[in-house]
Amino acid sequence: MRTLLLGYAQDLDDAYPGHEFSIWPAEQLLRFFNEALCLIAAQRPDMFTEEKIVQVDVCNHYVDACDCVKVLDVLGQCDKNGKNVRPLQRRKERATVWTGSKIRTSLTREITSYELLEKSSLIRVYPTNLDPTVPLYVLLRCAVEPQAYSLTDATPDERCAFLAAARQWVLYSAKMMDGEHSQTMQQQADKHREMFTAILAMTKVSDDDYDEKYRGYPAAANKRG
Repeated sequence: MRTLLLGYAQDLDDAYPGHEFSIWPAEQLLRFFNEALCLIAAQRPDMFTEEKIVQVDVCNHYVDACDCVKVLDVLGQCDKNGKNVRPLQRRKERATVWTGSKIRTSLTREITSYELLEKSSLIRVYPTNLDPTVPLYVLLRCAVEPQAYSLTDATPDERCAFLAAARQWVLYSAKMMDGEHSQTMQQQADKHREMFTAILAMTKVSDDDYDEKYRGYPAAANKRG
């Protein structure tokens, strides 16, 4: 992390050899960086993801993704170790009301499709005649809470847009401290804040276009609450 923070110090003219972080301590820049992560996650949860294996409630035909801040993708049916993933079809129309279904006489162990339930962490799976005697699992790509970094951590291995946005917020926060006494610094701080917002907006448009073109549906799939 020190290398990343030193880059911020250079942007702030606070990296003279032997006297780095004289004006803005590394700990302070790190606080700004972690603050940026929380703000980025609030606007772009898809920038902080993790794959999760979730067992299916076979009797009720649903998956409860309560551990996800947001479900970004259902990668497919898998085994208990997340292996042997078999893709599932997503139903275009989302369900708004939970309705039970009678189990058919012929049982199967293969999930074929799924449906996202509005304003819920539940994912309904099909068909409704799943075998209740065998545990079934699906692999999800979830948005998760961002990690809070310390000075001893390695530099985060994230996409360029993530670091570009975080940099703008760090510079904005630092210059805002001087903005109370300098109109010029206040104006510079405002520009960094505008760039922070613009980067996130630009990447969202780009990612949404990709999902529409190649996946056939928007990336924003499901959110708790």
